[in-house]
Amino acid sequence: MQMTLSRTSIAVAVFCCIAGCQQSPVAVVPATTQDIAVSIELIKRINSASDSQCPPVESELLIKLFCTHQALKKPVADAGLFQRLLREQQSALHQFVQHHLVAGQWQLKGKGYHLKLDLPIDEHGMPFSHYTPVQQLRFADPYYQPPLPDPDAYGVALVAERRHSRAPFDQYYPREGIFRSVTMTLEAIKIVNNELTISLKGHYLTAPQQMQLAGRQVPLSYDPASATLLLLRDARIDQSAFSALLDGNKPGYDFGIFSPGPVRADRMPILMIHGLNSSPMIWLKLSHAIYRDPQLSAHYQVWHAFYPSGAPPFFNAMRLRNDVDQMRNQLQQSVGLSKQTPMVVIGHSMGGIIAKTFIINSGMALWDETFLFRPEAWPGKDKDLQRYREVFLFKARQDVDSVFFLDTPHHGAELAEAWYSRLASELITIPDMFARLNRKLFQRIRLETVTPQMQPYLSDGGPNSVQVLSPQHPLLQKIATLPYQRPVYSVVGSDDKPYCYDEGACARLSDSVVPFFSAHEPRAEAQIIVSSQHDSYQNPEAIAFILQQLRVRLDAGGSH
Repeated sequence: MQMTLSRTSIAVAVFCCIAGCQQSPVAVVPATTQDIAVSIELIKRINSASDSQCPPVESELLIKLFCTHQALKKPVADAGLFQRLLREQQSALHQFVQHHLVAGQWQLKGKGYHLKLDLPIDEHGMPFSHYTPVQQLRFADPYYQPPLPDPDAYGVALVAERRHSRAPFDQYYPREGIFRSVTMTLEAIKIVNNELTISLKGHYLTAPQQMQLAGRQVPLSYDPASATLLLLRDARIDQSAFSALLDGNKPGYDFGIFSPGPVRADRMPILMIHGLNSSPMIWLKLSHAIYRDPQLSAHYQVWHAFYPSGAPPFFNAMRLRNDVDQMRNQLQQSVGLSKQTPMVVIGHSMGGIIAKTFIINSGMALWDETFLFRPEAWPGKDKDLQRYREVFLFKARQDVDSVFFLDTPHHGAELAEAWYSRLASELITIPDMFARLNRKLFQRIRLETVTPQMQPYLSDGGPNSVQVLSPQHPLLQKIATLPYQRPVYSVVGSDDKPYCYDEGACARLSDSVVPFFSAHEPRAEAQIIVSSQHDSYQNPEAIAFILQQLRVRLDAGGSH
């Protein structure tokens, strides 16, 4: 079809490209083939008429992309003009990208023009299969809503995802999939063989980056927090919390440590450990707060632990310490993360008891509380029995910088003594691994060689987590007396007033599960009381406290 363009329309477009026009809303992608053909024909005329330096306004989207791109290819000295050009192109680019992304998939066929994509790959060379514009995300809780785009940044922020490959390089990533931050930029828009070709380039970002634009260094749009949100949106691990409590042999999810984001050699890990009948989903708000904080996300990376919480905490602590060793050995080889890179550990409730074992020298205290003989008199050198030793004998880890306790029952929780807790305790099946260790133990020794106070817990297959959290449990009380070898910070919850001024008032506080004087840690570098129903991990004041102390650790050099 022959397209006829008036001299006036060409003149207006060329004038806008050369001289600039006042800002007005950008038009959407033309709806009809004829409209697009008119725009493309106009671009051809503009292309042959002028080397444009500023955007047209009150024009179609394709013309706006073309003119702003032409203008930004050359240095722009005037700061105001540069900002206007940048924002015009950003607005047009956002609409163009969203038009060509349908249900997460790129639609390459434009009406009358060619779209070329240079898509990124992740840190393992794997391509992404699905893309979501960050600005299209909507969350019921405004806390998670992405901020408005930075007017001084360039590119369209996307969340790119792919399936978990089950390959060794994906073993420390959640099995729901790999979610990463990608930014799309306009690489070129030009007439090739009398046809309009638009080229977009995807940048996989693990840190803020800049690019050269109009003779200036411009930051790329970057949103690492939203990638984590989409991962946790798809996560089903919280559905495994109850099954992992009741049956340690069928937890419904893999035991281990998982990184929501890319593992980096230049960032300190923050290992978050959930508590009883719980999952890593409790860390959603805290993780999001860290990722969206530019200073903290530049220096820290988040790791989440998951374990069957029905097993006793000292057994799970041994397994997690070994898992950290294995993970750090492999990551040193694969990404260069030094085994000496300091790590922060954050534990909620029973997770705090587990975290405590990372910064304590047990010496013989826990062993002597349990057995009437020394480990060197242990019969045989069975590997499983050696693991049993590791439950009671451990040293403070050199790679731990500090520990945060949230709602942690240092001296137990009376709730564990309640009749319904005892009933629940009867329903818990401890993992076969732990039951096997106990069977092997008592094939070698007699129950009489166990201390009287521990005999009730080690007979009949060994204790479960609910029993260990009793204020009467000997090991829980013993470990509470051992000195910390690293700085600790404490968050105490209260379902009443989040403060107290004397011992009597403090004694009346509780988070409905853990009383104040069980959660209170007098040796902490800093402590805060917050309103909590045993869920301080989502309290805004608790999160702000943790973020501030993480900054303190950075200022201290992240070392002990």
